[in-house]
Amino acid sequence: MLYVANVGDSRSILSCELGAKVYPLTRDHKPIDPVESKRILENNGKIYRAQNQMSSRNGMKENVILGPYRVLPGRLSVSRTFGDAEAKLVNYNGNPKVIVAEPEIKQFKITRDFDFVVMGSDGI
Repeated sequence: MLYVANVGDSRSILSCELGAKVYPLTRDHKPIDPVESKRILENNGKIYRAQNQMSSRNGMKENVILGPYRVLPGRLSVSRTFGDAEAKLVNYNGNPKVIVAEPEIKQFKITRDFDFVVMGSDGI
C-alpha cells in the first residue's frame, strides 16, 4: 500500500507505465478551494487579496490586486500548515479552527505499473 499525506502546498505525483501516465496524488490547500474556504469562513476567518491604489496614465486612481489569496488570521496563502503559531494560537490572536494542520490522506494499492513518486515541498 502507498499512503500519501498532504498539508498546505506540498505536492506528490505518481508516474506509471514508464512515464506514459502521471497522476497528481495531492491537492493544494489554498484559501479559495471550495472545501477550504467553507471551513475558513464558518470558523470566522477571512480570505483576502492585497490591493493598492495606483495612478493610471490618465491620472485616475485604480485598484490593483497584488499577490495570492490569503487567510486571516495569519496572512498565509495556504489554509493548512504545520507551525505558524500566530495563525493558530489564541494568545497570539490566532484561531485554531481557521488554519489547521490536519492532513489529507490517500491510500493506493501499489501495482507493477507504478514507476515512482515525486514529492516536493519548500518547507520541510
